[in-house]
Amino acid sequence: METISPELTPVLQKLVYIRREIMAIGSRPKFSANSLKPLLDDLRAIESTRVDDKFVGADGKPIESGQSTVNGILEKCHTLINDFLAHEDHVAEELKPIYNQLVEMKGTLEGLLITHRWTLRETDLYFYQKKLQEIDDLRVNGVFRVGDSGDGTAASSDDPSAPPPKGQSILLYLIRRCYAIIYKLLESSEPVSEALTPIHNQLTTTRRCLLEVKRMGGLSSARELYPYQMKLASIDNLRVDGKFMVGNTIPEGQGMLNALLSECFDICYELKVEMDEQIAASATATPTASAAESEDVDIDDDDDNNNNNHNHNDD
Repeated sequence: METISPELTPVLQKLVYIRREIMAIGSRPKFSANSLKPLLDDLRAIESTRVDDKFVGADGKPIESGQSTVNGILEKCHTLINDFLAHEDHVAEELKPIYNQLVEMKGTLEGLLITHRWTLRETDLYFYQKKLQEIDDLRVNGVFRVGDSGDGTAASSDDPSAPPPKGQSILLYLIRRCYAIIYKLLESSEPVSEALTPIHNQLTTTRRCLLEVKRMGGLSSARELYPYQMKLASIDNLRVDGKFMVGNTIPEGQGMLNALLSECFDICYELKVEMDEQIAASATATPTASAAESEDVDIDDDDDNNNNNHNHNDD
């Protein structure tokens, strides 16, 4: 058990309290997403005190002990909030088959994380990676456009011009979580060869930066994604038939790198979808505001006309 520095104890206590509150809210039969927002704001406030993902002391230097424990609880709090927000009620009916598959897979992988974390190999997880890729491939231009074929399987939609069905960001989140769990499972049992360590480091850094963008409110412009997309594309181009090669050899760590790469791509898609949803919501709200302004103008005009009429009558 990692020793917690006295300087980190208040942060740890705050995070434990936040986690307890998240669980209390999420366990209610019905809850509003807005009820989690203050807790999310608290998490962001705590994160903003870090420097290079490390909590620092009064002297401005990273605190020696307790970083991984506190950061682990911080990560868990974010995961809990996202899990509770990824609720079935927010998914369109035609996307429910995919949603159900992903929820079931996520539950299975979480079970493996508890029971078989130290014994699994890449081959044991091949089925899950393959299934995730199949679900990922259902997207058209990054958007799930599928319906229920009647037998519980997904069938492609024939209307690509229709608005994206509700629940895009939830499905992307579930896919990303599955990839993240696969990575954790492999991390515990499969080493990354020294030859692939630079790529692994680049991917973990990219993932950390993307999650930081997501946690701090998301994108304000699609341009903010360009550096990450270019970096991921350059790493993706290093693969030969889906494998990271060094000469003619296939070094260890393929599963971890592929899971990390897929997760990073999905975080990018998730950020883009969330930004598009926010823009769409703003566009929907704007005409209402404009209409209200028009009404105000009309009312003012009517008042002016009435005043003029009164003046004429007085004359």
